[in-house]
Amino acid sequence: MLRVIFLVLLFIVSSCTYNEIIPICEPDEQIFSDLVQPIIESNCMECHSESSSQPPVLETYDGVINALNNHFLRDRVINREMPPYGNPPMSESDINIIKNWADCE
Repeated sequence: MLRVIFLVLLFIVSSCTYNEIIPICEPDEQIFSDLVQPIIESNCMECHSESSSQPPVLETYDGVINALNNHFLRDRVINREMPPYGNPPMSESDINIIKNWADCE
């Protein structure tokens, strides 16, 4: 009987994947348009646009989502690595808006 219970529990635990256990959020596109996009346009577009040489391209919602997923945009903004030294820093308010939006809060 203990073997059966153990096997059932093992089956249940092994059938869950990491993504099922920890929910993944999708940052809201409307909040992006209203709050995040103006911040990115004023702080990031000089270097991260189609006409510039620095990836990632941050001109669209999809481009910013790609940067969140593949280029660590959130962490670089929070750690004040972006905008880089020599450019005006983002305000604490702007950093918090990007952080909260990226975290789906």
